[in-house]
Amino acid sequence: MLSSARQHTQMGKLTIVLTLSALALALLMNMLGSNAEAQRLNSCLGKERLTRLRFYLQDVVGGENRTVWRVAQSNLSDVLPSVFGAVCVLDNLVTTGPEIDSQEVGRMQGLIGLADFHEKALVMLLNMVFTEGEYKGSTLSILGRNPLDAKVREVPIVGGTGAFRMARGYVITRTYSMDEAHIRSVYEYNLVVFHMDGDDITSLDF
Repeated sequence: MLSSARQHTQMGKLTIVLTLSALALALLMNMLGSNAEAQRLNSCLGKERLTRLRFYLQDVVGGENRTVWRVAQSNLSDVLPSVFGAVCVLDNLVTTGPEIDSQEVGRMQGLIGLADFHEKALVMLLNMVFTEGEYKGSTLSILGRNPLDAKVREVPIVGGTGAFRMARGYVITRTYSMDEAHIRSVYEYNLVVFHMDGDDITSLDF
């Protein structure tokens, strides 16, 4: 009886050891597979690079050639100085210089909303679409808060396509000029973008 119990105990221990060994082996294989996949992705995506850009946003909120249109508002939009609740859609010209006849770089397209009770502060959901030059066909996605009364503002860059695939970074923007009627404004945008080197990117088979 004692011998049989001892053998049963030893078999139980062996089963536990074999089970733990199998789990450890499976975990190791999974880690090796993950590392191999990461190496494959890195080799396909190439090296990360830093790009700095400066351009000017031509913002026209009235007149025949307006590029910003209000599409929604709240009951408070025309009451509060902050214009809280107003939502606009825009398709603004982006140029290399502050003059409206400067060389075109692209279009800034997307949605902006006034989302602060106390001050004029935008929540911005924008795509910078490059239509000319070295980055033609590429985009950068901008998402964040823009307090308009601040002299200098910072807004995050959260993504991109084409030459700016897997982009991240930030925009430093300021009001360059505004006409007396507040119809046409020019905003300076300085961008710092980390992204994968488009020259090194190869196709991924998923």
